[in-house]
Amino acid sequence: MNPLRVTVIGAGISGLAAAHRLLELSKEKQIPLELNILDAGNKAGGTLSTIENNGFLMEEGPDCFITEKPAGLELCKKLGLEDQLIKTNQTLKQSFILKGHRLFPIPEGFYLLAPSRLWPLMTTPLLSPLGKLRAAMEPFIKVRKDPQDESVGQFVRRRLGREVLDNLAQPLIGGVYNADPDDLSLSACMPRFKEMEKKFGSLLKAMAANRIKKQAQVSGARYSLFVSFKKGMESFANALVSQIPSESMWLQSPVDSLKPTDHGTWEVSANSRSQEVDAVILAIQPAKIRPLIGALDKEWDKLLSGIPAHDSATLNLGFRRQDVNHPLDGFGFVVPSREKKLVVGCTFASQKFEGRAPEGYVLLRAFLGQEAVEQVKAQGESAVLEKVLEELKPILNLRDRPVVHHLATYNASMSYFRPGHLSQVSRIEQKATETKGLYLAGNGLKGVGIPDCIAAGQAAAEKIFQGIQ
Repeated sequence: MNPLRVTVIGAGISGLAAAHRLLELSKEKQIPLELNILDAGNKAGGTLSTIENNGFLMEEGPDCFITEKPAGLELCKKLGLEDQLIKTNQTLKQSFILKGHRLFPIPEGFYLLAPSRLWPLMTTPLLSPLGKLRAAMEPFIKVRKDPQDESVGQFVRRRLGREVLDNLAQPLIGGVYNADPDDLSLSACMPRFKEMEKKFGSLLKAMAANRIKKQAQVSGARYSLFVSFKKGMESFANALVSQIPSESMWLQSPVDSLKPTDHGTWEVSANSRSQEVDAVILAIQPAKIRPLIGALDKEWDKLLSGIPAHDSATLNLGFRRQDVNHPLDGFGFVVPSREKKLVVGCTFASQKFEGRAPEGYVLLRAFLGQEAVEQVKAQGESAVLEKVLEELKPILNLRDRPVVHHLATYNASMSYFRPGHLSQVSRIEQKATETKGLYLAGNGLKGVGIPDCIAAGQAAAEKIFQGIQ
């Protein structure tokens, strides 16, 4: 039997999960597989990258993943990584929002867009009396009947008012998507809240009902909502790579061209080396897929151009504990866009997870948006470092410079979903099924989180094997 020839383009978590599942299915179905994974980078894992520096464990990309979505946790168990998982610090239960130079706790029970309890919202200094009154009217706001997709920003303003959006929801959502809530699809990014409105007629009622339901559960969850690994998130990527034959991994191999052949296969060219394969999995963002297949026809080009992706960066900063005159009594803080800072958020990394800094030191991780990345390109890393330290100094009462720092920048690394995204993705998926041997994964279609990316990669692998006897 001739081997099934598959090329995966992209060795991030989506591509690695796809490759791992392809190998599993090949073994289960006893179908020989000729697998190649191509990536432009010099190591696999994409944004799952951990740096060790003088006892500091620094994440260049995501520092954890959510356990509510099962794909990530299930893959960890399959890879034998369960004993490497660590929870967030259980003694710290709060995060903060910046207002001026002061950090204020996020109101207890407020989750992304909405509160589960009214009293903490009524007592927070983050809202004015009028803003609090408007939020308290939420149960009396009519349910929206219009089936057209609504932006996240429009939704929060309509139900809870402008102040809740500007002072609470926007910085929290910005920390996840690095995008303006008015440019994000509610149906694609936050469908749970849309369903809450539909089912309960009120977010306050829905969130309160969900809180009571959780309190009534007899057995607690085995895992916390967010988990990481003792040795950092790169452990996840490394465990997957260890399951893939070394001859299948082609790093520093940017794809030059991708063309369908006349006999139903694909020709993939990278580093002046061409392959003819039966199937291709594109495990990269739509913005990076577009140069490869956008020229196939005008519709592909239009569809793929409609899913944008921002540049982003993380700046790890290691300090002596005595040089940060702030209690760091939480997981970190987010910054409303109205504050006009380069820093859009900052995690107290060594407070959030154990083993991130040596004894007597702390590790902070600043998240930088599009503007900061542009300044890095124009002015250099050192100039941006100084600006970030200048912003953080009055907020955290910094007394001295960091003993170590590390900047990681990513170009078009995270897609975000504009209103109308789901109908657009539906057409993209339909068009992919009409294109023999072409399969899509990555963070640009169904979700941007690690479990979403894993599920997308695995689904693409399973589609390839469907119908093969």
